[in-house]
Amino acid sequence: MTAPVDPRSDLDARRKAARRTAVWVALVAVGVYVAFLVSGAVNL
Repeated sequence: MTAPVDPRSDLDARRKAARRTAVWVALVAVGVYVAFLVSGAVNL
């Protein structure tokens, strides 16, 4: 039998995972934006 999961700790874990995912998505978006700017500057 497994121990009952505290809903608060599960919610905290989900929030932490969501925050980590949001940070990764933001970093990828900034990387794409910078690549777009650099490609525009190179093609002047």
